[in-house]
Amino acid sequence: MWLALHFWTWIILTILVILGLTRHSEKRVTQFLLIARIAYLVMIISGVVLSIRTFVHAPILISLKFILGIATIALIEISFGRKMERDTPHLIYWILGVVALITVGLGLTLAFK
Repeated sequence: MWLALHFWTWIILTILVILGLTRHSEKRVTQFLLIARIAYLVMIISGVVLSIRTFVHAPILISLKFILGIATIALIEISFGRKMERDTPHLIYWILGVVALITVGLGLTLAFK
């Protein structure tokens, strides 16, 4: 149950971030940011529960996944902040994409281990 919740929250968060960062209205960007923050809470809670249950089996990978997950959230916040300032360098989007892909890949590795 927790794994499915965590997985679907990542998918929903990805969609929210893409939609939010492609909007032109600051009001719409803010709406997607607020919804994304709710998704963060669900993701962090389910991630903590999953980490507690699997930490014994792979403590280093779990720790790395936790750090990358927090880094992904920070990069999403930075991206939304830059979007609201109308300063959108594409480098931050590439960094966000790479870190998110590594995090998801590590998460899938842990899920199927």
